[in-house]
Amino acid sequence: MTRVFCNDPRPAPRVAIVLAIGVACALAWPGAGTVRADDVSVPISLQVELLGRVAAYEQRYASQPNADAVVLIVVRRGHTESVRAAGQIDASIRRSATLGGRRVRTVQHSYSNAATLRAAVDSNGAAIAYLTPGLGDQVAGIARALEGASVMTVSAVGDDAARGIVLSFELVAARPTLVVNLPQARRQGVAFSSHFLRLARVIQ
Repeated sequence: MTRVFCNDPRPAPRVAIVLAIGVACALAWPGAGTVRADDVSVPISLQVELLGRVAAYEQRYASQPNADAVVLIVVRRGHTESVRAAGQIDASIRRSATLGGRRVRTVQHSYSNAATLRAAVDSNGAAIAYLTPGLGDQVAGIARALEGASVMTVSAVGDDAARGIVLSFELVAARPTLVVNLPQARRQGVAFSSHFLRLARVIQ
């Protein structure tokens, strides 16, 4: 698969290209036809590729091109799918080495409650907190705890944006779709460009 990570002054076409590339991957994804509420419907490797493009269109993230970015991977120990997804996210990010034009490093956080997650976000200076499956019942509390934290929350589970995560990935008619919870983005100081928002499904 072609990897599209170069910075381009024409934002909308580049994101559209990545979405088009993703369709072929999504169609080959096992179980794409039947998705449960806590399932990963878009392959993790494609999610990370899309996240790399999306991050470049978030104002705060893009304003620090020379600073390393921390991605906090939030995992629920003992939950098989969560642990598996965390490993895939970590491996995909490490292979990419950069997201949105910035060097990145990953830190895995073993989730216990929303307050300790907020503390981990603050202490690590995390730019992105990436939630794995198995945290759906915690999302509302996480969203409240991270208000004002200046962190982009991302979930591997499509339904989590509706629950209070800033960005998630879902399949719509077998096409990978980016979902943005705009009110929560504002509460967390996340500001996406209008070019990107026109390509996403926006929850107002």
